[in-house]
Amino acid sequence: MTTNRGRKDVIRDRMAATGESYNVAARNLKAMKDMGATREAVLVQRWSPADSPDVPCPCGGTCEPGETCERCHATYRHVKRYPGSVTDVGVWADRYECRGCPASYTLTVRLADRPWGVAETVIQGGSAEPVVRARVFPGVLHPLLRPETPEGD
Repeated sequence: MTTNRGRKDVIRDRMAATGESYNVAARNLKAMKDMGATREAVLVQRWSPADSPDVPCPCGGTCEPGETCERCHATYRHVKRYPGSVTDVGVWADRYECRGCPASYTLTVRLADRPWGVAETVIQGGSAEPVVRARVFPGVLHPLLRPETPEGD
């Protein structure tokens, strides 16, 4: 277990080495701690769709491709995955597009072992009520939230 003083010393050492402010150095140390989960989340989100319906989907096997379109009777393919919630970091949204027409749909999937960020409870407002706020891992693209940026950007 690290004491508060030890943690502050590590942050100050990083400040001296990088020239970052105290808050930025602390945030970047936290990000380094989350680096394994960050890498996994980026891999879950960024992949190229399969060109042929005969090959497995490169998303990792959690999708349901091959459904038939009611309009043109072609099959749908899994084309994209992005975070599917603002506060639940285990929820992803999978987008499917028809191979024969412009039809598409989205399914929500739960990948609790592959989160897209970290959910934190913070005290907010004049009534000091706890609120759940999600922090997006760097490199993950969220349609409604921005990843944390260093101070001064």
